[in-house]
Amino acid sequence: YDPLLALIQETGLPICCHIGLNTGLDDLVSRDPTPGSAIMVPMAMLSTGEALGMWILGGVLERFPDLKLVFVEPGVGWIAWWLNLVDDMVLRQDYELPDLKELPSHYFHENVFITFIDEAEALAYEPFRHRIGVENIMWSSDYPHPVSSWPNSRRLVDAQFDGVPAREREAITSGNA
Repeated sequence: YDPLLALIQETGLPICCHIGLNTGLDDLVSRDPTPGSAIMVPMAMLSTGEALGMWILGGVLERFPDLKLVFVEPGVGWIAWWLNLVDDMVLRQDYELPDLKELPSHYFHENVFITFIDEAEALAYEPFRHRIGVENIMWSSDYPHPVSSWPNSRRLVDAQFDGVPAREREAITSGNA
């Protein structure tokens, strides 16, 4: 895919990766005994970690340093944990990632944006927001899907950004896009 990725990088357009890209979850859907596949739904979001790992740990973002990725709808609550874990794998656990010159979190902060809809807890704790990277987070209403905050989006944003500095709120709700 390198010729394609080089061309995309040259255009400056981001690549958007939507949740549900992991077809490995198809088996879970067939086994999920809950109405609406309630076991599988959160797994679709968490399985974004696999794609994120392929882009970052696989060295794609090292080879294409100006490539931008937007992970759409996986939420942000798990990102700080993921970044801490993959950096710790290099720093303390002696994992070798020969395709990387920097810590994995470096590539996330330079190249990746991630969207969420309603996660006040992920925003409330300043060190958590900053570990993810305020400039890497984008709020989404996901209109017109069932999980959408519409028609209560403004009220939801006001509530979940309570206590978040205005500069950070502006970046996350519009500026980063």
